[in-house]
Amino acid sequence: MSWWEKLFFWKKTTPAVAPHVTADVPTLPTPVQPSTDTPVRELTEEEQQAEQIKNFIRSDDISNHQLAAMFLQSLELEWDEELYTLIGKSAEKMSFWATQELPHFIAYYQELVIDTRFFSQYSEIAEFAAILPNFSALQVLRWEAGPYWNQHPILSAASQLPQLKSLYAENCKMHYLPDELCQSKSLQYLHLKNNKLSELPQSLEGLRNLKFLDLSHNQFQKCPRHLSVLKQLATLYLNDNPMLDLEPRLLGRLYKLTDLSLPIDLAKFYYDILRSWLPDVDFDKPYWDFED
Repeated sequence: MSWWEKLFFWKKTTPAVAPHVTADVPTLPTPVQPSTDTPVRELTEEEQQAEQIKNFIRSDDISNHQLAAMFLQSLELEWDEELYTLIGKSAEKMSFWATQELPHFIAYYQELVIDTRFFSQYSEIAEFAAILPNFSALQVLRWEAGPYWNQHPILSAASQLPQLKSLYAENCKMHYLPDELCQSKSLQYLHLKNNKLSELPQSLEGLRNLKFLDLSHNQFQKCPRHLSVLKQLATLYLNDNPMLDLEPRLLGRLYKLTDLSLPIDLAKFYYDILRSWLPDVDFDKPYWDFED
């Protein structure tokens, strides 16, 4: 049943229009209240309407979302946090609502989690990547879908988020970092733990405000040379990589570095040299204690 057919059916079966709704706007069907021995407060008409709209939004049928958008506009109902949460769990739903010209919807999302159930088919990845830059208030983006979906279109699109501060792309089995991501001028915290990275792009210098970089549990065999261009970097984790050698002078160019973690063998071998090249690094951290 199309959404126009649903609308016609509800209009035909719905009793008289509520006083505050104009006659040419259909009203929502009243939800049936479950019977219970415990007295419960009856929902107001507005609460009933809001609950029915949430039922539309819980649906994966986009025609129901078209109805919900129409009723929200016609009845001038206030959005609550549950509405945003329901929509924020699905790429298809977010893509639809992003086209509804609702500034408050775009402004609400300051953090977004993309898990394994966020996409239902591969075509949604490119579609969502195309509208992701519209979420201009987004500050934290977490990719928690692992290797099950292709994360690269999303990471590339994330570079266009003007307020993005933190990006998590861990446990993805990712072999390379998209060059486009290095265009992010606002990114400060980049979490790339437990991937398959063995090198970093030359365009890394585009991350001019990056302060934190976690490259632990990857496949680096040597310290990435391009790290020296990250002049704001304060925290660098390279532990649990199969690194064979290290260039202390390269790390010495990171003048703001205060927290450094390396593969245990290299940390032991270069300990004294690193202390001289990196006077601001805190070598009292637990991972610099080799007694055990």
